Amino acid sequence: MMGRLLLFAAVGLAACTGLSPLPPPPSGLGTVAVAPVQNKTGAALVISGDGYLERWMGATRRTVPDALGHELETALRERGIGGGGGARLTVVLRRFEPDLPQLSYVAVSLAATLTDPDGTVRWSADRPSWLVSTTGAPSLASAYDTAARTVARGLVDGWQPAR
Repeated sequence: MMGRLLLFAAVGLAACTGLSPLPPPPSGLGTVAVAPVQNKTGAALVISGDGYLERWMGATRRTVPDALGHELETALRERGIGGGGGARLTVVLRRFEPDLPQLSYVAVSLAATLTDPDGTVRWSADRPSWLVSTTGAPSLASAYDTAARTVARGLVDGWQPAR
């Protein structure tokens, strides 16, 4: 019961903050390269590969910035605009905090910028308060992974290649 009250309060607070939608998607895109996602949260945000047993078995360490960058590349490639040589998408994570212990959402704060090769800013977005639903996540790693995929898809939603 307490978890539902906290979720209701968080959703209500987010509604009061007036979450602004992302700016319209950029138009006339050629290829878009994804820069490594910058983690300015102060937390490691490890999804897997950090435990003693995982390291002993040789598992690769995977973090939220890794997952977010990979999902951005995948989403852009699916839209026909992924790859290198053109514009560059840079994402800076400022906050990525799960709702513990319920794991019903992850609070995200980020800035994203798309720049042309000459340095001209083509598109930018600032999301200071983005509640990403992770309801049903069985673990922190799963909540991190779900939120990273949702954020990546949400950022590039509507982006289309040049015709």
